Amino acid sequence: MSQPQQNQATSSITNVCSATSLSENNKKRSYDEEDEEDTSITIEEGAKEKKERKGRKAPHELLTEAEKKANHIASEKKRRQNIRLGFDQLIESVPSLTQGNRSEAFILQKSVDHIKHLMNVKNDLKTQIRDLQAILGES
Repeated sequence: MSQPQQNQATSSITNVCSATSLSENNKKRSYDEEDEEDTSITIEEGAKEKKERKGRKAPHELLTEAEKKANHIASEKKRRQNIRLGFDQLIESVPSLTQGNRSEAFILQKSVDHIKHLMNVKNDLKTQIRDLQAILGES
């Protein structure tokens, strides 16, 4: 082999070795990156499992039938108390109702009548305002 051919062959070998070395480094990096991704996936899966487990209580923490019934009775009592409070507020707000009128249907009907009366008064006042504005605009 002549000197130029030998130099060219050495250069080619060096390039091939460099390319192989770079390729191996890239493979190592991609393996490392895959390992990091696998680790993050494992961590994320573990967190999902914890979240799923967190939503459910352990069997020893579940309510007994008696506790469920007691909770239901208490919440129902609170609901009825809130309804009673609402009817009491309607009795105080509607002039035609007195404490002696306790029929819920009667309270609701009188409340509807009072609201309709208030809406008519409001519409009459709006009409008066427009009339007065028209008179002032003409002067």
